[in-house]
Amino acid sequence: MDSKFTIEVNHTGSFLPKPIVYFNPVKMVVSNVDVRSMSFVEFISYVKNLVKDGTINVYYCLPQRSLRDALRVLEDENDYVRFLDVGHENGGMINLYIDHSQYPVMEWIEEEIAEDGSVDGNTDDDDVDSELSDDEFVEHEPDDEVIQLQPSDDPFIRRKFFKPPRIVDDEKDDKKDVKKNLHKYPVHDPNQKWDTMSPILGMKFCDRYELKHLLSNYAVANGNAKKFAMDEIEGSLVAHYEKLRSYGLELLRTNPGSTVKLDVDIMPESTVHFSKMYICLKAVKDGWIEGCRRVIGVDGCFLKGLCRGEVVSAVSRDANNQMYPLAWAVVPVENKANWKWFLDLLLEDIDMGQGRGLTIISDQHKGLIEAVKERVPECEHRQCARHVYANFKKKFSGAEYRRLFWFAAKATTTTKFEDIMKEIKLIDNTAYEHLMEKNPNTWPRAFFREDSGSDAIENGVSELFNAAIVEVRKKPIIAMLEDIRVYVMERMFTQKRKGLKWNLDICPSIRRKIEDMKKIQRFWGVIPSGFHQYESRWLNEVYAVDLHKRTCGCRSW
Repeated sequence: MDSKFTIEVNHTGSFLPKPIVYFNPVKMVVSNVDVRSMSFVEFISYVKNLVKDGTINVYYCLPQRSLRDALRVLEDENDYVRFLDVGHENGGMINLYIDHSQYPVMEWIEEEIAEDGSVDGNTDDDDVDSELSDDEFVEHEPDDEVIQLQPSDDPFIRRKFFKPPRIVDDEKDDKKDVKKNLHKYPVHDPNQKWDTMSPILGMKFCDRYELKHLLSNYAVANGNAKKFAMDEIEGSLVAHYEKLRSYGLELLRTNPGSTVKLDVDIMPESTVHFSKMYICLKAVKDGWIEGCRRVIGVDGCFLKGLCRGEVVSAVSRDANNQMYPLAWAVVPVENKANWKWFLDLLLEDIDMGQGRGLTIISDQHKGLIEAVKERVPECEHRQCARHVYANFKKKFSGAEYRRLFWFAAKATTTTKFEDIMKEIKLIDNTAYEHLMEKNPNTWPRAFFREDSGSDAIENGVSELFNAAIVEVRKKPIIAMLEDIRVYVMERMFTQKRKGLKWNLDICPSIRRKIEDMKKIQRFWGVIPSGFHQYESRWLNEVYAVDLHKRTCGCRSW
């Protein structure tokens, strides 16, 4: 039995009664969700991470039925088992609806069913004759034989023509009307957070100023006015996605040798939805192959417009140790499958095979770590020390912890690293164990490969790229991709123009680094010990230097 589901998540909308509808939703389709490997709690956590919001209730929907008759709440393990069964019976397809405001949805459904006297068109009592509606006219045959209307299988016809008899009870009806109006006409709460305010049909307000306040907050939080203006300037979102294939073909026409990959999801109703898109320009990858360090930072950042998703990127360092964007892609979510897809295309573009001689720096995203292990087994994979420290700081804060952590991360020899870790252990053994569990072979300099050409312990270049496109990420997809392309090409041109003016064998930033090192090295004594071999000493530190092999025992050269 296939455990992978395709789930359509409807979120950021509002449930409305009479009849039950989900108003103004944002739809997200997620494929290949391994539901069988998740517990109920893990699945709810997964859903919360998808919608990036504090969910109140999660509902799923039975297939091919109205929302009123099909909606089911998902709040415990038993509900989760039934949810899995429904998904498997429907071929692995299922819809989720997210309630962000704790509406009494199930009470509304019960009231509608009670008023209609039916569920899916079936009356509560099959033995009771249906009563013909007063407002319908039935024509008789000439011989006065009455046409008998029989119950129909069509739910609409049953609701329209066949209604159960109603027993009038004034007292109960009054109570029922009061209860119904309480749900039908909710009262606005002016004390709720401004960006969670949402108008609901029939909502009651104290005065017109309260209504105006809600509408203003709702418009600002959801960009109504801004969306209309942007649509006029840059076209609607649907139009952008419709033109993506044409945009990709135009990139290939104007940049021969580039790589543009567009993936789509084909839905059960045969509609085609955008999945992900990868771009690597010919000039950019040629520049990396010819003149950049074999060090790449990979990271992702969220889109900030109406559509959800992420921009994932590969950013390198040029000969002057500056940011060099290499490739970028738009994906629905950061996970192992999407990272493998991105790495496959990237490694093919830069001709790095299994990753021999390549260094990748990333955060601690589990899916990315697993994807690198499988797809690039021969590369050196470093963890960004800043992310490691951010997690460490949550449990062990303080100036001394901070000082020792960064000394450990920047130590260039295993002996220095072990000495600093012993100091941390003396202060708090739990802090020591926490850091040792974070795979210490991947974030201190003491364990980096000496031939990588970079001793970077942070993924700063990726953070710089994400910051550079922060405003761009608010735009529709084609406008966003085009702005990223223009930014990368202008940056390449500017760096090349500066490089032509230098006329140096060593770039300026590297030259400054060497000059700084010279000031420190003046305190070291040097003793010749062979042809191009020396012994360098300072206090109790002694290192062997081989100029022919270009090696030093300190591992910082």
